[in-house]
Amino acid sequence: MGLIEIRKELDEIDRKLVELFRKRMELVEEVAKDKLKSGKAVFDGKREEEKLNAVSAMVEEEDPAMKAYVRELFSELMTLSRRRQVQYLKEAGRSNHFSFQKTDKLIFPEKKLAFQGLKGAYSYLAGRRIFPDENMISVLHFRDVFDAVEEGRADYGILPMDNSTYGMVQDNYDLLNRYPTMVVLGEIHYPVSHCLCSRVGEGLDHIKKVYSHPQALSQCRDFFYVHPDIEQIPSANTAIAAKELSESGEEGAAVLCSKEAAEYYGLSILREQLSKEENATRFFIFGKEKIYTEDAYKLSISLIVPDNVGSLYQVLGSFMCNGLSLSMIQSRPVGDGAFSYRFFIDVIGNLSDSRVEIALSTLKEEGVDFRILGNYPKEK
Repeated sequence: MGLIEIRKELDEIDRKLVELFRKRMELVEEVAKDKLKSGKAVFDGKREEEKLNAVSAMVEEEDPAMKAYVRELFSELMTLSRRRQVQYLKEAGRSNHFSFQKTDKLIFPEKKLAFQGLKGAYSYLAGRRIFPDENMISVLHFRDVFDAVEEGRADYGILPMDNSTYGMVQDNYDLLNRYPTMVVLGEIHYPVSHCLCSRVGEGLDHIKKVYSHPQALSQCRDFFYVHPDIEQIPSANTAIAAKELSESGEEGAAVLCSKEAAEYYGLSILREQLSKEENATRFFIFGKEKIYTEDAYKLSISLIVPDNVGSLYQVLGSFMCNGLSLSMIQSRPVGDGAFSYRFFIDVIGNLSDSRVEIALSTLKEEGVDFRILGNYPKEK
């Protein structure tokens, strides 16, 4: 048989496969109708496993690869079938409510915002884009920001979550997961420009040590590569480091901080823009209200996938099959000793969008352990 004849036969097989697939999906819809009446869940793990074993057994030859191919094919077919059932149930009125309420707009300036560090810290500078100075509350540690909101001393909190050079702020993602009442309400992308600052009158040649937040030190690693003799000393915050140096008067010491922090605490700027020009940090603004607005653009989710082959692929497929784009996916260890991981995902979409609801409902039906962290507008 020549190549032309083979292609013709393949085309005919594909045509029959499409016809059979359409027929199968019609029957799947009938199953969904029955589940709508009975209230049964879409996902039936026991039934699916029995089905996969049965179709694998239909492969007569002992070729293990062929059995695996058939199992993978039908696993994907059942995934598509579940999504079609969820879509039908959604259209028929069975809706999963995720406890979020739509609101007209978010009113930030009239509320109090907790930030980590002191005046001049990047969290402070980012928050100042929305909140006036008199409504901003300084706390010492990242966790204190959550506690201030949790205890009602502040209405909202702001924390750095990702840096374009350094990557995710791991501790803050872990903290966000530990505070289940917290909801992301907005994000701010703030350009970070670290300056090397010292006491007035001291030059770079006299600097023996530099204080700053560990991330600031890391973001300026090119400078320390050129100056390997300068000691790097971690501090709680860039602005705190600036204030402490101003008050201590320590000789031979400098800090990495913002230009504004240097001005606030009377330091001399020795070098500007020690970090890369494109260096920027994404900050989350969060509170305790489970709300989102009509213009919410991005959906942040955390989830733990089952320890099964292809489970993450199926989770991501729920978004792909509904035409939703992912702008970020990162992972953090759960800390259970079994090397399990929690994934943090940003999806472009709004909770009012039926495609988003279908995708999330599919995850829920399939037993995925997930939490909606927030649905918020484009960065300011």
